[in-house]
Amino acid sequence: MDSLMNTTPPGGGKPSRMSSREIADLLETRHDNVKRTMKRLANKAVIVLPPLEDEQFLDEKGRPRAEAVYWVGKRDSYVIVAQLSPEFTARVVDRWQELEAAAPRIPTTAEAFANAFQMLADNERRQAQQQAAISAIGDKVDRIEHAQTVMSSRPANSEGITHLRERIHGMFGLSVETIDEVMRQSPYAPKPAGTVKNLHENADGSTYTVWWKKDVTATFHRFVDECQQVTATLCTHPYLSGRFKLIKPKQ
Repeated sequence: MDSLMNTTPPGGGKPSRMSSREIADLLETRHDNVKRTMKRLANKAVIVLPPLEDEQFLDEKGRPRAEAVYWVGKRDSYVIVAQLSPEFTARVVDRWQELEAAAPRIPTTAEAFANAFQMLADNERRQAQQQAAISAIGDKVDRIEHAQTVMSSRPANSEGITHLRERIHGMFGLSVETIDEVMRQSPYAPKPAGTVKNLHENADGSTYTVWWKKDVTATFHRFVDECQQVTATLCTHPYLSGRFKLIKPKQ
């Protein structure tokens, strides 16, 4: 945190903004992860995405550097941290207290009530996210258990990732990157049908994962139905950052 620039406005007074880089340092995560999350939240109208600004900072060797950052207010910083890592929300609260310590004042009654309601809302959101994280862990365990049995041949009506990419691209025009993101990040991604031993002459005992075709098809139909059309060929989706190409099948 010593490498961060002062976020207090010139001339002192109550700080009004915190940089996306400072949030990344508080969470001990990559700055680009924070910026990507901010874009996704802005696409869902949860926060307002400010313009990028250059920030001067000192790297781990004490050398001056410049980087494009987003500056956000207190409310949005809580939302971003709660989205990225609920257990680190307290660090951001502590940091805001440090920033505001230079200009302490007694909150008004309205502010005290607002802070209390905000704390209740944050607690409810953290509980919901923790429950979602627990469910995600359970799903991951299920997938690992499904993948532990190595089969000698690929089951009928299953497919590996290469065939899966080609088939889904042919159906919806999605890129390999978008297909892989859906398979990795969407909470309803299909569970593997199992792991198959690669019998190719040069495979050297390697294995590959396969999925049931019907599960993959159902997943991408649901994903496509949830997509928001922004141009004739470009769409957005809450689970993905930015726009991507999609050709929706005609009804």
